[in-house]
Amino acid sequence: MDDERKCVRQKLSERASFRVDSCDCGAIHLTIGFITIRLDARAFHEFAAAVQEASLPRQKGDRPVIH
Repeated sequence: MDDERKCVRQKLSERASFRVDSCDCGAIHLTIGFITIRLDARAFHEFAAAVQEASLPRQKGDRPVIH
């Protein structure tokens, strides 16, 4: 039998083809369609902050928002 431990995931969020799971090994799994990116918690929080910042409304003269 294989000694490799299987991680146990818990769903944190799911919307359309996007899903975020936490893993008992401490990783965060970000799934977009058929692609899953495994991040440590710190990297995931930095990514989430960057996405949130990018989605904030812009003031006149700032770079345009892509919809």
